[in-house]
Amino acid sequence: MKAKDKWKRGLPYVGNKGQKVEQIMEALPNGKRFIDVFGGGGCVSLTAISSGKYEEAIYNDQKKTVVELLKALINDEPHLNLMDYVALTREQFIDWRDNQPDSIERTLVLIAYSFSNNQKGYLWSRKNEEEKLLLTRALFYGNTGTEFDQLYNYSLNANTISEKYRLFHKWRREQMNINSRYDLLQQLERLQQLQRLQQLQRLQQLQQLQQLERLQRLQYSVNDYRELVIDTDDVVYCDPPYVGTQHDYGGFDHKAFENWYLHECPAKEIYISEYTKLPHTEVAFNFGKKLSLTATGKRRDELLLRVVH
Repeated sequence: MKAKDKWKRGLPYVGNKGQKVEQIMEALPNGKRFIDVFGGGGCVSLTAISSGKYEEAIYNDQKKTVVELLKALINDEPHLNLMDYVALTREQFIDWRDNQPDSIERTLVLIAYSFSNNQKGYLWSRKNEEEKLLLTRALFYGNTGTEFDQLYNYSLNANTISEKYRLFHKWRREQMNINSRYDLLQQLERLQQLQRLQQLQRLQQLQQLQQLERLQRLQYSVNDYRELVIDTDDVVYCDPPYVGTQHDYGGFDHKAFENWYLHECPAKEIYISEYTKLPHTEVAFNFGKKLSLTATGKRRDELLLRVVH
């Protein structure tokens, strides 16, 4: 994906289809309205509405604050100062997770600082969190009392998280070339929370990319998939918890979902992302082996299925 299009990746959310979304969009038919039933991070909806294949797109997710966060970032209402979330400790993360009421700010923190975007465990292991927090604070605030404070002056003129992150890597390469004491930096090549926050910041900069006119045709919905109002000529895309992973998502009734797409959903064009070929479906596209390993240690083909009535 080209740098100018990376905003289409949406929120850095578990199960995000950012690596395959262009292939998904090519495989889907054109239509008047596109419905993203399990919208998640929103990358499929954002790509659909920017593709020109649909007059309107519905981004739906059952988690209200996820939908509200995506909408807030795109419309910049309310404005979220992402610089306020660049160096959160494990204790702060746990406080947000366990003690704070559900909100778009809480959702932002849990997405940006959770391991594998699961919104449960803290991003960094205890063996390296202190060093990564130190580098992040030095980069954005200085005054750590360490030699890493030179990072702050080095990137002082950078105005965005992306620019800061780019200069951090440039500085790291320079220091490693001249000073063996910076071996630590080899272990800290990636500051994952900055990667995620810069992804969110891209959504806030959409006005600069002149995409707002098309994005005004993106509608937001917070519903159970069975409550969606769907027409026969809609193009419906589903990215539910995959078979065998439902426990990771708090439970998911695959038999109820099968009954819905076979008997209750009126659309003629229904597509599902899965590892497993589901009943009454055909493979519309095979994306090949998934990069990460499954619990069984086997790589599985990721499929785009088309429902056959």
